[in-house]
Amino acid sequence: MTFDREAVKTKLAEVHAWLAKNVVAPETPKTVTVSRIRFDWKKLSGTFKLALDNVVFQEDFDLRIEITGRPTFYVPMFHSPLGVPASYAAIELDQKTEAAIRRALVQVFPRLRAYGLHKDLDLIIDAMSPFEERIIDEAEFKEKCAALPKAVVTVAVA
Repeated sequence: MTFDREAVKTKLAEVHAWLAKNVVAPETPKTVTVSRIRFDWKKLSGTFKLALDNVVFQEDFDLRIEITGRPTFYVPMFHSPLGVPASYAAIELDQKTEAAIRRALVQVFPRLRAYGLHKDLDLIIDAMSPFEERIIDEAEFKEKCAALPKAVVTVAVA
C-alpha cells in the first residue's frame, strides 16, 4: 500500500472546508445559562444545556467532576467528519465564555475534596477511596444534589 500525499492534502482541505461551514463560533455573550443538568454520581459524569444570551444550543454539553473536585465541561464534538479519523469541536467558545460556564457549574455542584493528601484529616484520597470521603459538607451535598436536576444558573461573562 502506498501513501498518496496528494489524496491526503485534498481530503484535509475538504475537512477544513466542512469544518469552516459547520463549526459554530459565537461571539462573547453578555450571559451564560446552564440548565437541564443530568448527572450520574456513580460515573461522576453527565450533561447539561447551555444558553448564550438566552439562545439555547440544541446539543448537550458533557460534564465531569475532575480529580480537583471541581466540575468541568466539554463542548459537543464532530467525530470522523467526512470519514477522517479525527474529532473536532463542534462549538468554539472563547476563554471568557468558558470561564463563565465554569463559574455557573461551581455554583450548582457541591464542593468535593480533591485527590491527594489531606493532612488536616490524615487522609489520602485517590480513585479507590470511597466517594463519601470526598464530600466536604454532607448537608450541602444532599441539598445541591437534590436541586441539581432543576437548577438554572445564569452568570455574567466578565
